[in-house]
Amino acid sequence: MKMNKEKVIAEAKNIFFVILGSLCLAMADAFFTVPCNLINGGVDSIGILINHYIKPLVGFNVTDIVISSVNVILWVVSLLVLGKKVSFHTLLGTLVFPLFYTLLLRTNAIEWLGISNIYANNMTPDGRFHIGVLMVAGIFGGALAGMGVALAFLGDGSTGGLDVISAIIAKYTDVKEDISGFIIDSSLIVIGIFIFRDWESGLCGVISAFTAALAIQYIYIHGSSYIIAEVITNKPEEILQFIHKQLGHGSTVVNITGGFSKEQKKLIRVVLYKKEVAEFRTVIGSVDKNAFVTFLQAKAINGDGFDPFTITMKERRRVIRKYSLDVNKKKDIKYVNKTIQRKENKAKLEIDSSKKDDNK
Repeated sequence: MKMNKEKVIAEAKNIFFVILGSLCLAMADAFFTVPCNLINGGVDSIGILINHYIKPLVGFNVTDIVISSVNVILWVVSLLVLGKKVSFHTLLGTLVFPLFYTLLLRTNAIEWLGISNIYANNMTPDGRFHIGVLMVAGIFGGALAGMGVALAFLGDGSTGGLDVISAIIAKYTDVKEDISGFIIDSSLIVIGIFIFRDWESGLCGVISAFTAALAIQYIYIHGSSYIIAEVITNKPEEILQFIHKQLGHGSTVVNITGGFSKEQKKLIRVVLYKKEVAEFRTVIGSVDKNAFVTFLQAKAINGDGFDPFTITMKERRRVIRKYSLDVNKKKDIKYVNKTIQRKENKAKLEIDSSKKDDNK
């Protein structure tokens, strides 16, 4: 009963975060991004671009229709291509975000909140917004959108959108999601500049995208870090299959012996993103209820599948000269940081010894 209660509370918390994040993103689009035609990447930018051509024909704003349609189509595609990796929380965000945006747009919330008056009072004679208004809209809209996306991530979901394309590209190519996402968003911004022929709006769109990225970094990535999981189990195959095929991570398997039971078991060590921990824990509990799992928070992870080592050639040459590393002549190159650590430990011991002698 206790476990069921905890699971219900965790699920309710995730749903709350996804709904709240969807609302924040919808407010960012309805109050700042769409009214100012700020192209900052994402499905809302596609809606703005299509609305630019369709609105004169039909006589009303169609951004909500475009956003809803594209979101649903991309979710169906992701379900077919990515399969079980697409969670219920992502479906929830995919549906709730366009719903909130449609409600805010069709009820003219921007007018009864007085935001439209601000825009009306800060327009040039040719109908364009002053650069100051565009910058304020870009900063506040980007921050609110980034907060919405981060909250949805914290709820183990997302608000749907073009992230699906990045995930599909990552599945079938070596291009990581952040790289493909950057290319897609940048392409939309460039297209927007040429369509609207407005460099000021385009550059403010870049500011908006940058602000959104900072908000996501601060709220989600900065607060979540990486998680190192160690699983002791008698059923390693099912867990390893989930790690490798569903999560796409590598793992380390060690043969161990129980200190008390003397039973032979397997220890699986894997590095996870925090958003993957809840699903990982559920899978383990379903496969092996007797498994023993520990989760450790890591400040940073470097290596294959995570953040790469960013070492310049100048820095590499400096380290090789300083510690006399012969890394060029050996095929089996040893890690530089191990040698550095030994040198630093030796120097520290010498300093401690000298301090003790001085105290005597």
